[in-house]
Amino acid sequence: MADYSLFIVAHAGALGLILFASASLGRVFLRRYRFHSFVEQAVFTLALGLGLWALLFFCLGLLGILYREVILALTAAGVMSFLLPLARRYKSSGLPDLRQWWTLSRPRKSLIVLIVLTGLFYWAILFQLPQYPPAFWDATGFHLALAKEYLAQHRIVPHEGLVFPVTLALNHVLFTWALAIKDGVLAQMIEHLFMIFVALALYAWGKRRDQPGLGLAVAAFWLGTPLVISLGALAFVDMGNACYGFLGIYALRVFWDSREDKWWYLGTTLIAIAAGIKLPGLFFVVIAFAFGLWAYVRSQLTGRALIRGGMLTFLVVAPWYAFVGYITGNPFWPGFTRLSRGVWRLGADAFWLTWGNVGVPKTLLNFLLLPVQMVFKPDVFVSFDNRHLLPIVIAFPLAWVISLLDRSVRWWTLWALAYTGFWFYGSQQLRFWVPALPLVGLAIYESISWLMKRVGEDAILQSVVWTALAVFALQVGVRSTLIDIRIREWPPPHTLEARERFLERFLEGYAGVEYINRHARGDDVVFSINASWLNYYYRPKAIDTSGLLQLSARPAFHWPEDEPWVRQLESRNIKWVLVNYTNPQSVLVPKQDPTRDPFWPDYELVYADSMTWVFRQKPIPPENR
Repeated sequence: MADYSLFIVAHAGALGLILFASASLGRVFLRRYRFHSFVEQAVFTLALGLGLWALLFFCLGLLGILYREVILALTAAGVMSFLLPLARRYKSSGLPDLRQWWTLSRPRKSLIVLIVLTGLFYWAILFQLPQYPPAFWDATGFHLALAKEYLAQHRIVPHEGLVFPVTLALNHVLFTWALAIKDGVLAQMIEHLFMIFVALALYAWGKRRDQPGLGLAVAAFWLGTPLVISLGALAFVDMGNACYGFLGIYALRVFWDSREDKWWYLGTTLIAIAAGIKLPGLFFVVIAFAFGLWAYVRSQLTGRALIRGGMLTFLVVAPWYAFVGYITGNPFWPGFTRLSRGVWRLGADAFWLTWGNVGVPKTLLNFLLLPVQMVFKPDVFVSFDNRHLLPIVIAFPLAWVISLLDRSVRWWTLWALAYTGFWFYGSQQLRFWVPALPLVGLAIYESISWLMKRVGEDAILQSVVWTALAVFALQVGVRSTLIDIRIREWPPPHTLEARERFLERFLEGYAGVEYINRHARGDDVVFSINASWLNYYYRPKAIDTSGLLQLSARPAFHWPEDEPWVRQLESRNIKWVLVNYTNPQSVLVPKQDPTRDPFWPDYELVYADSMTWVFRQKPIPPENR
């Protein structure tokens, strides 16, 4: 357990460095904002700071100076610029004034302590999951592999060997930051942060509405959803997209209520950050400016403020889309496939051929039935890792009705419905709908609040309802998390040996990767067949046959048909070929023994296990050199 304690301290300390640096940068831009609570201030400051650091590192990557030493030096400077003023403030002001706390009644103090301890206990359980080594397809096959390449090349580059060779990179740059400081576990912790930010913002909204019970209940709804818990523990980008999308809409709502232009600027900036993470985030930008135009027509927003918000959005969004457009000819790649050029268009077409028809037929009836279908038939929407939503999502149509009567419910409902419609007519993968979930949660819970107020202003009834809803959500989350921990075994692997055992157990073919890593030279290249989930763990550069630019690079596993393919491998300095022959992902592997009946005379089988073959290019005979 001593080793595990050191593991926790090291990663928590690294995460703290990122938080302190983010706070220092976020505070520069938000120091004049009047926040309703400390929680609200902390969430917006940290989230904005993270997004701005990503922009800074992206610019360094474009200049080719994204070195680990540069990243560490800038992080240290950011941490010191936060801690030194904090120390001076403590020295001049002393400890915080706790007189207000002591004036509270004993039952109220006990209730607060109970809520805080419950929240910390639940968070401690959730925080176990991101401590396991990355072992899920999208993270190890694409997201972390791309971030690793940025750090290795010291610049933002396309990686032709991955499923997505180029992408909107804001979240990936944050992963690069994590890899520079520590490892892939820290990258997962960044996504965990985004999940917690959304929960804290939901609670902060409840406090702003003078309904902390509602805020706690809807935060529990978010943190108790198994799909959210799973995504919040992985190095995916869905949590980042959901966090910035929700915080941007939250800020726009504060602008709507207060008419303070600076909240309009903050909202558009945060939504622009969401658009820099994932293409669906661009939808929020379009809707935000439709709202801005409406506010301008109603004289609630000046033309100057509208233009300034647009300029801020452009400055945040443009770098990410300009880079993608420069590489592919299409800033929205893989969307809007007709804009793409050459092989990039073929790759985008292949993506939509696979994912464009996921879900239910795009009819009005199916759209109206979505809340029921997503809860009871999640597999239809390719539910990630068999994770599901909480059944209270079925009550979303209630908010459609209440929104006709209540201004606040209408805000969250319209945003949620707009995004759901956009998602419905795109790729209906359930995890792509996660950015709508906090909006749906607030729409439902504020509808419940509206109904309770019609019954009467009974504080006891409200407390009972919010407590029951929170307890239900949290117990679902605890059960889901403990099942995961039991499957993966506790404590999370914290030594090199334990990590290797874990990866061999949960990543098919990892032993083959280890063989290659032990024997490969620095300039070798690996060609990976049917094993995309291993890309992050290769020390040499890896070319994935599932990559959208590798559609023509498919072997037939027969000679001499494969001679042109082998010559192509040799021209790209590919010394190794790893084949997962038990689980065909994109290439069908024939059932034959390559030791007795070799596929390719220039590549020999050097390693085999129950699921993997590893081939190495034969040395060139002296007489042919």
